[in-house]
Amino acid sequence: MSSRVFSNIVIWAAIVLGIGVTGAAAQPSAAQVKKDVSGAKTISVTVLGKGTRVWSKGYSKWVWDVPYSAKVKSEEPGVNILVEATASYDIVGGRYVYWRSFVGSNIYEGIPNPTEAEVVSLLNQFGPQKVMMGDFYNAVGGVESVKLAAKPRFEWHTLNSVSFTVIATYKEKVDSTTTRRISKPFRARLYRDSKTSPWKNILGTGELSDDEVVVVL
Repeated sequence: MSSRVFSNIVIWAAIVLGIGVTGAAAQPSAAQVKKDVSGAKTISVTVLGKGTRVWSKGYSKWVWDVPYSAKVKSEEPGVNILVEATASYDIVGGRYVYWRSFVGSNIYEGIPNPTEAEVVSLLNQFGPQKVMMGDFYNAVGGVESVKLAAKPRFEWHTLNSVSFTVIATYKEKVDSTTTRRISKPFRARLYRDSKTSPWKNILGTGELSDDEVVVVL
């Protein structure tokens, strides 16, 4: 085989596989990540590691994920938001192209998250069906318990609205004769009129992450 033919085969393979003839580019540096995730309200960003190649189930593609934390100005003067998030990069022909950030949690400095006791009280007040939606009617014999998840992933949308994950335990129908006892995550969101007002409503959002799964007990 001539060197010219061999060279053409290498180039063709590189194009098909998307690996690039000149070699893969380096993964995004901490400085690049900070630049990519920063906006007009960003105060500071701390990159938490070099990143990992992961399969995105929701989008069916490989991405390069870099965890980071940030401090961002909120709409309330003098109140900042502390964010835990992941910068996600598309891997394109050996290059790393910033795609988007996924927020794991965020909290307002000086404004407490709802406690376990508050969450239980609110679920008793409003009813678990508002969070569980259609799944509530699949519970055989009623819902055994609903509580704040071990990893609640608090996400404040505004000072008057916050989302978090709760875990419901109950028996569900498998078929016409069989049930199983499960522990299932649900994403809940609270609403109020002002930051000093009591919570006035709770609803389910259905926005779970890949690591929030049903556990058969």
